[in-house]
Amino acid sequence: MLAGSVRANQLRKSTGRSPLEMPIEPDRTVLHAWCEQLQGVAERAGRASLPVRVMVDQSAQIDEACDADGALAMRIERDPSAYRGTGGLLHDLAREYPDDSRLLVIHASQLPFQSVAETLAEHAPDDADITLICDRHGSPSGVMLIRCGCLREINPVGFVDLNEQALPQIAKQHRVHVARTPRPTTRSLRTLSGYLETLRTYYHQRGGRLIDDSPFAEDWQASFQVIEGGAVIDETAIIHDSVVLAGARIQAGAVIVRSVVCPGAVVGRGERRVDRVVMGRVF
Repeated sequence: MLAGSVRANQLRKSTGRSPLEMPIEPDRTVLHAWCEQLQGVAERAGRASLPVRVMVDQSAQIDEACDADGALAMRIERDPSAYRGTGGLLHDLAREYPDDSRLLVIHASQLPFQSVAETLAEHAPDDADITLICDRHGSPSGVMLIRCGCLREINPVGFVDLNEQALPQIAKQHRVHVARTPRPTTRSLRTLSGYLETLRTYYHQRGGRLIDDSPFAEDWQASFQVIEGGAVIDETAIIHDSVVLAGARIQAGAVIVRSVVCPGAVVGRGERRVDRVVMGRVF
């Protein structure tokens, strides 16, 4: 599970959190959602134990003590080099496994919406060296199944990007299969708008409602609010399609719309915050 980045974006800088630690419910994070998916992969494969390595960059402030239930043997590791690139990192990790072993590679800045186990069973052929899961338009989902042997083709030194450099090189000698699924397998969490739109889709799906993506769609009716334990919110405040993290305070009559309120932030009486990351004074 790739959870690192070369440069932190605004959302990560402001919240001080990895995408995996961002909440999707008051007591449930993106990591919890991925653990459920990986548990399903282990069950489908008949594995009593499935090793899961969560790779974070050297500056990440993620909790390195990670509890996983069931078949998952999870550990969080720091990328050994800040300038190796995704392709280089996968080459280095693959050294520890036989050629015929397969790595399920997941970009952690996504939220899963479809069963990964079922998607792989249906769309990943046994004879493919790499299977890329994409939507019907060909946009990558951030989920790949890779045979370790083909990763030996990647340069053992220097920066190597997986998509731009490594995949074209591997495709010259190995089979790369692009699997297009009818519906997106994941949705992005990289930006404020992406995170909130992904949560909106998540809550609509949970409630069995359809998402209207037309240019004339109206979103005046609230779809969700995620309030972590430890946030202090006056009962007269309005929280519309927003996330309030632990340690934030929202006072009487305040209005929060399509925003993330960070730890230590205070939204005063009657104030409005719209389409913003509301930063705290301290983390």
